[in-house]
Amino acid sequence: MCFLNNIFSYLTWRGDLTLTQSRFNEVDNLILSTLSYLDFSGIVPKNGEQEITIQRAAEEYFSLHGIPKHPDLEKASSLELREWMLYLMTDTRRFRNMRLSCLVQILDTEQVKQFSAMTILVSRKQLYLSFRGTSDVLTGWKEDFLMACMPEVPSQEEAVLYTERVAEQYPNHRLLLGGHSKGGNLAVYAAVQASPEIQSRIDIVWSNDGPGFQEAFLRSEAYQALSPKIRSIVPKSSVVGMLLAHPENYQIVDSSQIGLLQHDGLSWQIMGDHFIILPELTHESIRTERTIRSWLQKIPQEEREEFVDSLFSVLYSTGAHTLSEIRKDRMKAAAASIPALKELPKENRDRILEFVMLLNLISKRLNDESKAVRTERIQDEVPAFSQRSKKRKKSRATIPLSTET
Repeated sequence: MCFLNNIFSYLTWRGDLTLTQSRFNEVDNLILSTLSYLDFSGIVPKNGEQEITIQRAAEEYFSLHGIPKHPDLEKASSLELREWMLYLMTDTRRFRNMRLSCLVQILDTEQVKQFSAMTILVSRKQLYLSFRGTSDVLTGWKEDFLMACMPEVPSQEEAVLYTERVAEQYPNHRLLLGGHSKGGNLAVYAAVQASPEIQSRIDIVWSNDGPGFQEAFLRSEAYQALSPKIRSIVPKSSVVGMLLAHPENYQIVDSSQIGLLQHDGLSWQIMGDHFIILPELTHESIRTERTIRSWLQKIPQEEREEFVDSLFSVLYSTGAHTLSEIRKDRMKAAAASIPALKELPKENRDRILEFVMLLNLISKRLNDESKAVRTERIQDEVPAFSQRSKKRKKSRATIPLSTET
């Protein structure tokens, strides 16, 4: 996997440019939306009356978690890569003096709500509200699934309230909103549902491979009015960003990863101060979106919430609280889920088994396509490289040898 021309190289080569020298851009947006995944609890203030610079917040974070070493980009976890990103940010004129504030972290299993957001003071006149995507916790994933069933999920309501509070605490600042994955969905939802006064202060809203919405939401006057300010960015083999209904004017970017792993924004490819843009999604991304939509349409709207409840009752029956715990020992988790699965009505049980097989099929198709594309690139590059080598050898052979007289 090649990580050249990504966020890390951007921070290394362009981090010395201040916002005065180079305006805030889409890559800066991805960096700040990724930053909110790190656990700054006890470090970043909870209200706008206090603030802390990124540099100082990083010092306190690393004093608790240890200073990161240069990660093996092929094997590093998402957490290790995000910590390395923070480490690089502290060495840049562009980011280190930005100030953090208004940290909110909510996890409510009863209400099926996971919400986290943080505000970054980009300049004296502009804020970036960073909405975090779903973490590893099953509660957050259940809420994500409920987006296909409900007109509004609890975290979306929280996002609206958060935006209103921050806008009130910083009445003279322009607003940028953004997030990755579910965070992108929350950013768009909060902006669309904000008051006209707040909307007039919003410059841009970014959804970085965030899932879509119910059709009715996209057709609403409020969404249509704000849509010129919305920027949707998805990788070439996007799955998450293609879920539910979505506008067609999204921007497709290249990624060094394969399949579902392209959802990680740290793999998105960058040229200068912008992403490398591609003309279209991959065949499998389009095929996957149609497959999921077709499968979802087979479940009546009024039965979808029951399906989600059944699916997660099986997952919770394993005793796990996170997806990582399930992945750690899949055989054990599968065995533990069998009793709960047997207790479900046959129709729900069949739907869950069909859903699991569908996910496995999608993952295999995306990975196979990505590997095929890589193989094709290598096959194209090898002859070109050989031709260049022959030309160099030929040019060397024609250089006259000097003779001594």
